[in-house]
Amino acid sequence: MTGLPQNAQPENLKKISGSKHVIKATVDEDNLLGTCKGTGRIQIRLGHNENCDTVKLNFLREGIMVQEFASDPRKKPNVTGIPKEK
Repeated sequence: MTGLPQNAQPENLKKISGSKHVIKATVDEDNLLGTCKGTGRIQIRLGHNENCDTVKLNFLREGIMVQEFASDPRKKPNVTGIPKEK
């Protein structure tokens, strides 16, 4: 997400989303100034009554642009289990 104010906190993102189950919320901060850089990420689990479009609309009302994160299916994780013997 982009367009966050300088005083944005992860707790604010949780409230704005309106979702019941927020897994993780992070805000990218400037290490020297301790302020938000304007970007962040939130991971939520939607319930039966919740809709992705509703959550996006809640952020758009606050002036925050949101796009869904999609992992690359070609990417292989570092740890997958016991290595196969050659």
